[in-house]
Amino acid sequence: MLEDSLVLSRSRSRRMGPLDLGIVGVDDGAFDTSRGDRRAILLAVLLRCSRICGVKVGTIEVDGNDAPIILRELLRSIRFDLVMLSGISFGGFNLIDVSELAHDLHKPVIAISGEKPNNRSVRAALRGHFDDWENRWRIVRSAGKIYSCKPLTSEPRVYFEVKGANSNFAKRVIAATALISRLPEPVRVARILARGLSPYTASINA
Repeated sequence: MLEDSLVLSRSRSRRMGPLDLGIVGVDDGAFDTSRGDRRAILLAVLLRCSRICGVKVGTIEVDGNDAPIILRELLRSIRFDLVMLSGISFGGFNLIDVSELAHDLHKPVIAISGEKPNNRSVRAALRGHFDDWENRWRIVRSAGKIYSCKPLTSEPRVYFEVKGANSNFAKRVIAATALISRLPEPVRVARILARGLSPYTASINA
């Protein structure tokens, strides 16, 4: 049962501390549709005690619908306690349903953003560009309430949505893993690796 799994996860986090948990950070790579890019990197990195313990890389369709499937494939062979997403939108508007993901994995899922999500603008963009905008909008809405916290006093707040655990649990994990910047290490490392592996980024830095 999902509830039993989450109780175990929260109990374990109290016993071991957030940094001892196996946390998967997920982010996408850079892409440029004007250059003909139709796919983007989706990367999952496992951190435990702030150490990288594994990296999985796949590709997703830009503005497609395959991000949830690809992410599940990346997570299949990883042992972890929770997932941190860099938002819910990857490769443009390739959306991941955090509620569905938490239910399927029986693990907490936290979606992190450096800026407060503007759902009104997101809805307008979806409606103007996608025939299936209503389903995509349903995914955005299902992420639920937007919370915020300030893991580092010298930096701005971060915003998050959480499923499979309560907001206090998420705040503890975010605060404990924001070691270098306000972005938690799993997300920050995933972003660095994904951007570094992106062909578009490589061509810019060449």
